[in-house]
Amino acid sequence: MNRSAEFKVGVFTLIVLLIIAFFTFRIGGFEWLYKKKEYILYVYFRNIANLDDKSQVRIAGVTVGKIKKIELSDNMARITMGINEGINIPVDSVAYIRSTGLLGDRYLEIKPGKERVYLKDGDTIRNVEEMADMDEMLRKLSSLSENVDKFVSLVNEFLGNEESKRALKESIMNLRDITANLRDAISRNDKRLEKLMAKLEDLADSLKGMIDENREQLKKAIAKAPEVMDELKNTTKELKSMIEENRSNLKETTEQLNRLTSDIQEGKGTLGKLMKDERLYESLNKAAEGVNRTITRIERFRTFITFQGDYLFKPKDTKGYFNIQLQPAPEKYYILGIVSDPIGKVTTTETVTIVNGTTTRTTKEEIEKKIEFTAQFARRFKNTALRFGLTESTFGVGVDQFFMDDKLRLSLDAWDFGGDEAGAKSPHVRAAAEYIIFKNFFLTAGYDNIFNSRWRGPFIGGGVRFEDEDFKYLFGTMPKVPQ
Repeated sequence: MNRSAEFKVGVFTLIVLLIIAFFTFRIGGFEWLYKKKEYILYVYFRNIANLDDKSQVRIAGVTVGKIKKIELSDNMARITMGINEGINIPVDSVAYIRSTGLLGDRYLEIKPGKERVYLKDGDTIRNVEEMADMDEMLRKLSSLSENVDKFVSLVNEFLGNEESKRALKESIMNLRDITANLRDAISRNDKRLEKLMAKLEDLADSLKGMIDENREQLKKAIAKAPEVMDELKNTTKELKSMIEENRSNLKETTEQLNRLTSDIQEGKGTLGKLMKDERLYESLNKAAEGVNRTITRIERFRTFITFQGDYLFKPKDTKGYFNIQLQPAPEKYYILGIVSDPIGKVTTTETVTIVNGTTTRTTKEEIEKKIEFTAQFARRFKNTALRFGLTESTFGVGVDQFFMDDKLRLSLDAWDFGGDEAGAKSPHVRAAAEYIIFKNFFLTAGYDNIFNSRWRGPFIGGGVRFEDEDFKYLFGTMPKVPQ
């Protein structure tokens, strides 16, 4: 009966893995089975804005290759691209980095040029468009939300005291007097200004006639010159008279404007204080830094989901894992998981039988599967990561060593230091190796329960790991079920 249940579980696990493999291959294709012919191009950027290895290279939104390597060269990011054979890229093409969504999915876009000469294997794209430095702009706006109240309080401080109110009232009264004086001057001399404009128009017409007419007409115009001079003299007298009459008003208006300008430059009154106070700029600068830090943290957040199954040779049973890894920064992450342990609970029952004065003791052991939980915090130092927290419902620690650009990981975990497992007097220690064979699939192998002679033994297994962007792509490309 037990073998039948184990067989059903194994068949179910195999079916699930086949379904996951089918959808993965449908989405990602079978590129791992064959190697596409491609040629290499290079491009340099001052800032790649979180562009990752293996990001896509696109032309007009169509994928034409992928990024193979990103490295630092002469304080610039040197990107190595693999372009599919048959894709011709003109030498005057422009490369720039683009984003496909709010979560920061980046890819490299190439805008083809108009030249008929094309780049060859090993060439470099010379024309690039750098992304706008959002960090610098957001740094200046980051503290805006935190300092709006300070700004409002500062304005209230300027306008709340009696001195500021009095200064503002005086400024408004001065402006009102200036406007009234100008309006009065214009209204009193309106008719004179009309006459003056009419005479200037007549003079312009006379000059135009002198240019357009012939010599005889020009002579006649010159003959009228004395009359024109008399008109100019009369006009000058009238203009001088108007200025003399309004000299006092113009002088008073000029003095009021000078006093208002001087008060603003010296920081007097409401407008002067607003112009001179440097705390307003500092408040805006601090606000910019706060917003920048918040957006940067959101952009760096990543999520990984892992399904894994191992076969343990000693208990001859399977062990399943489901983990969620939350990574707010490259150097630290959190692991939350559920484990199906085939030897999670061992119950020993002893039966005593007395027959004809002979005592017989019979021991029966029942092994039950148990669901256990994992919650760890991990900190990474270059290629080494340390983990500690809850491991399979007990306190545990672990260390990971990464090789080959994180494709190979060697792990050592220890938990259950109280020896709660059946027949165990030492902690549960597990050594494992994990290798990513292609895309999201990986294989595992190692030795489990090293210090427990009863249950220790080798294991093999495998699983799949998805990132949040893989799920977005998966659910965005799966066919819809017809209704």
